Amino acid sequence: MEVPVNIIFKVTKNNPEQREVHIRMCRQNLHKPIDEVAALVVPYDRLDFSSVDNLEESLRTIVSYKVLSDLQNESIIPENESNSEIESLDLDDLVGEVISIPFGFDNELQKIDL
Repeated sequence: MEVPVNIIFKVTKNNPEQREVHIRMCRQNLHKPIDEVAALVVPYDRLDFSSVDNLEESLRTIVSYKVLSDLQNESIIPENESNSEIESLDLDDLVGEVISIPFGFDNELQKIDL
């Protein structure tokens, strides 16, 4: 399952003498402007200049890993902290609780005999 999140990037500086490029990157739905995101210095040897498609793919790989890392390291605001688990089939037990469950759509349900 693919997560439909666009990744955007902005080249802020190209330095051919040092053979590196400075890139800002983030999720398109990040709630701050791309210019407020720290730039990453990418050496030319991590980019594939053999074709436009290959350059795009090498940039995609770099920015995807960086954006995923940033997403995993985002802090959780206190209101969204969760120490609760689903321990009952009674939905009244869940009222007012912040419950954390792993992301996913393809989780298998347990089979039960009737």
